[in-house]
Amino acid sequence: MPESPVREAGGRMDWIGGLLLGAGITAIVYAVGEGSQWGWGSAKFAAYIAGALVTLVTFVLVERRVADPLFPPSMTRRRPVWTVLLATSVAAGSLSAVGVVMQMLVLMPKIPTISEGLGWSGTRNAVVTSPISAMIIVAAVGTGLLVRRVDARILLGTGSALTVLGYGIGTHLHHNAAQIVEMGLIAGLGTGMVVAVVPIMIIEVVTPEEQALANGVQTLGQGVAQIVVSQLAFVVMAQHGKILKGTQFYLDTGFTNGLWLVVGCCALGALLVLLIPRTKRLDEAEVGQAA
Repeated sequence: MPESPVREAGGRMDWIGGLLLGAGITAIVYAVGEGSQWGWGSAKFAAYIAGALVTLVTFVLVERRVADPLFPPSMTRRRPVWTVLLATSVAAGSLSAVGVVMQMLVLMPKIPTISEGLGWSGTRNAVVTSPISAMIIVAAVGTGLLVRRVDARILLGTGSALTVLGYGIGTHLHHNAAQIVEMGLIAGLGTGMVVAVVPIMIIEVVTPEEQALANGVQTLGQGVAQIVVSQLAFVVMAQHGKILKGTQFYLDTGFTNGLWLVVGCCALGALLVLLIPRTKRLDEAEVGQAA
């Protein structure tokens, strides 16, 4: 790849913004994780959530004043940018979080009345799911070829819808290798489409000078979505599970509900695509000589 001639002046780390954002998200994740023990209507849970909201509002106010913000208002207040960041963060973050449910499902042992995982070894898991990994790669390559002919919004929405279909099937059919592969091939097709189209959509809505920063913001947003959805998945699965010798195990209903959570989050990602306005296509976007 030839070196890009596009350069942006370096800036300082936004330490205050980073600490505020980290503290706010940490408070939410911790409160969600402890909510079932504290009580969802308890004063302690409410205090953590209220504190998190105040911290995040303060973060937004700080970002408007610092010289080099994590979320530059001049960029993120533009509708094409914030809608793409929101939709891609939820869609891709939810798919990253699904690994929590799937890994617990296939690797946890089967213990009567205690745990209803499939009890696979790591090696068997890798072998059985290898066609799914191949499907993700094929779908990503195919999406890269299609994106110059098809609106990226359609590809993101279609990919998210396929993950909803795949994991929706999996809520009922996840009890043997054949069912895992069936679920995974459909969801894998959608996952490959989503993963491939996310950076392309960023390129389409920002200037070349903003591309590195916008990708960083999207990665941060996706990471936040992944953390929150992952924590919610643990909480949902634990409602139908038992603790044995200090280890949390999950019953089949817990895995089912965890998959339903993923389905709901992926569906939200698909719906958020509707907020994205018409933007430049990839072949119309200004990407610099290195593209």
